[in-house]
Amino acid sequence: MFERLKLRFRRCRRLRANRLADVPYPNPTLNSAIIFQNRHNHGVNLGSLFVLERWIYDSMFQYGGDNEHAGIKKMMDAIGYEATADRLRRHYENYMAHIDWDWLQSIGVTAVRLPVGYWHINNGMYTAGFVFDDVRLVYMNARPWDYVRTLIQEAGRRNIGVLIDMHGLPGGANGEHHSGEGVEASFFKSVRNMDTVCNTMIPFVVQDLRGFANVVGLQVVNEAVYDYAAEGQKYYYERAVNAVRSNSVCLPVVISDGWSPDQWSKWINDRGLSNDIVIDTHVYRCYSDDDKSKSVQQLTDDLKDTVRLDRDGADFVVGEFSCVLDGESWAKTSGDRDQLIKNFGHEEVRVFNNNANVGWFFWTYQFEHGDGGEWGFVPMVHHGNLPTRPRLSIPDVENRIRQMVSNHVSFWRDKGGDRMEHWRFEEAVRRTAADILAFDRFDHSRIGRVHYWRSVRRAQYIRERGDSSYMWEWDQGFDQAISEFNKF
Repeated sequence: MFERLKLRFRRCRRLRANRLADVPYPNPTLNSAIIFQNRHNHGVNLGSLFVLERWIYDSMFQYGGDNEHAGIKKMMDAIGYEATADRLRRHYENYMAHIDWDWLQSIGVTAVRLPVGYWHINNGMYTAGFVFDDVRLVYMNARPWDYVRTLIQEAGRRNIGVLIDMHGLPGGANGEHHSGEGVEASFFKSVRNMDTVCNTMIPFVVQDLRGFANVVGLQVVNEAVYDYAAEGQKYYYERAVNAVRSNSVCLPVVISDGWSPDQWSKWINDRGLSNDIVIDTHVYRCYSDDDKSKSVQQLTDDLKDTVRLDRDGADFVVGEFSCVLDGESWAKTSGDRDQLIKNFGHEEVRVFNNNANVGWFFWTYQFEHGDGGEWGFVPMVHHGNLPTRPRLSIPDVENRIRQMVSNHVSFWRDKGGDRMEHWRFEEAVRRTAADILAFDRFDHSRIGRVHYWRSVRRAQYIRERGDSSYMWEWDQGFDQAISEFNKF
């Protein structure tokens, strides 16, 4: 199979053209879709709204099963497809009725991550030949995709974005229950499965949702298994980018880091995909034996060293994290539990803000029973264990720009500065500051996809002002403006 994949890789490269689309300069604002797709996110997952997980919402598993397919199949066998579809509709409606959009807006949430399965897309129309085909009638009647569209519209009324997360793929990107099928991961081993997703499902999603400015991106996989060679993953990601780009010139494509972020940062740069792709990484400190061997304070202190992402080479997002720590870690810990959880949550957010340009999404928003404790976004915010997003204006911009330019000129004065092109530095600072101010006008947002933003603005600048051996001055101006003004 992998020899065929290599041939298709080469074809993908031939198909991929220079698709770095221009972004209009602010006047003084930017189109809201540009901001939704490119801002830094403080967000939360809507876990178990569509991709059902028994530990979050167990009523849909009344008749058994440990993954969505098994639970729905057992329910359908017991009460029929129409009654099962009615149960699903009531679940969607009840869950969505309990989303407090006004509260989310008030605490500065910029986007929600919405896990969906392939069986939800277009209301079950793409299940033929896959595991969910035997329950297709349930989804055709429950019409989950209609609820997806309603949710996006509701979020948009509060200027909250939605990241569509294809959490469940046919055959599974992992063998976990949250893949919906709970089978051994086979998606990346099946060219047929990957091609079906890229030829039908991805084009439908992008085309069907193109009217919503607040769709922040399309995540084409969740938690891919680690694979050193990863030939199937590489094939799929390149095909997925082409599928999205055939229907949208700018919608971000989110992939999984497969528990190896450096591997994928290098690969997307090698393949010329770093301006198309955002890499999703998940950070949990409650599962591995290594984490369990450490105290809570050690885990907190280690975050700055254990979450190190190549933010200059790629745009990253932390798609899932929580404040949960294992009992073995707590057994090694003394001190006030509430304060320790608060320290851990705040350090997580601080480290994520410094490493993941695109931001973060907590797992998860709500539970059928109780508030979820340290898995629950609402109690973690209410207890102060997660900081709300600062909404700070950017003061004294012009004076700060003048000082930055003066410092630059002074530094290079006795180092050949008279032969340099300091005007490139100043123009980069001014234009980048103008971009940041445009984001700030949209509810005090900040630029998130900094790697992409640098690439697109640099390319535009060279077309307008010409290339030069002194473009490094433009680079310094861009980076210094980001450092100075793109803060929380």
